[in-house]
Amino acid sequence: MFASERATLAVNQTAILHAAFGVLIVAGFLVSAPLSYGLYGLGAACFIAGIVLARRDSDGSETADSV
Repeated sequence: MFASERATLAVNQTAILHAAFGVLIVAGFLVSAPLSYGLYGLGAACFIAGIVLARRDSDGSETADSV
């Protein structure tokens, strides 16, 4: 029961991080060059964090909570 709730939460967090990636990349196109580089970097960090979060929760780490 708890594993499915945690999986749903992870999917939502992953979706939020990937949506933030999209918003930051688009915002990077709309601002001047020095600021756009920072937004691209933040976007990339959000995208990578979303992938890491999704992989961490799909590794079967729910076995530690079964105790």
